[in-house]
Amino acid sequence: ALPQNDAVKVMLFILFPRESKADEEKWIFLASAPLFQPLVGDLKEPNTSIIAYTNERRFEGDVGATAEIVRYLASDQSQWATGIFGTGNILFDEIGDIYPMRVGNWFVGIYLSESYGSFSNRFEYEHESSHLGDSLQGVQAPIIYNGENINFSDSFKPWEDTRIAAQIGFWVNGLPADKNFYEALEGEFYTPGFMLGGSYTRFYATAHLEWKDEAGGILDTTLQLGVQFKFKKEETRDLRVALIYYDGNSEFGQFYLNHDEHVGIGVYFDP
Repeated sequence: ALPQNDAVKVMLFILFPRESKADEEKWIFLASAPLFQPLVGDLKEPNTSIIAYTNERRFEGDVGATAEIVRYLASDQSQWATGIFGTGNILFDEIGDIYPMRVGNWFVGIYLSESYGSFSNRFEYEHESSHLGDSLQGVQAPIIYNGENINFSDSFKPWEDTRIAAQIGFWVNGLPADKNFYEALEGEFYTPGFMLGGSYTRFYATAHLEWKDEAGGILDTTLQLGVQFKFKKEETRDLRVALIYYDGNSEFGQFYLNHDEHVGIGVYFDP
């Protein structure tokens, strides 16, 4: 027979299962990583990285971050979070020992995200602008490329090594006036992980296809093939080294009418 105290506990658990620890609500402030994990194949995701072009003497440098202000873990196992993000994406030339800046894209925004099981979603309100660098001031006439957009991302991760995502966005104001809708699809695929020099390591491949109304309608394609390193398997923070292929119109707003095809080697530091 159970002792009296244990019998009471069992009865309370049967009658009031929501009081169990597994179903408790919880609030987390300033989480170390965002609830909606950044899309690895999307070049606009906030991160810290550098990409060296292999077909010309040119570099891209990104400095960005996401600050998740608060996260709510509901009793039904769903999670909700909100925060802010910002990033600067800069294109440099290489001329001898100097690296003049050609152009910079700047992003800042706020988001609301949700996850449940294999699905996660993110809604963003974002400001974006693009400006010529000092090396082209007085050489090339700048255009006005800025404004605000809203976008929604839906991610499905059926297995540990596979992730599929879709995005849709709409510019609510700004110039040029022809940049209205955009849609994107992404696939991320990983090999089984293994330990290498004390790091959890796995290879990966991504494909990110984005259709934009701007410039009369264009399809931007970004492909990556790389390797990912983590201190622990369960961590979200990682170091990635990847071979990148890009084909489409320039991702930099000042050159959005120009075709860009390049191959690069990138080093990424993900949150």
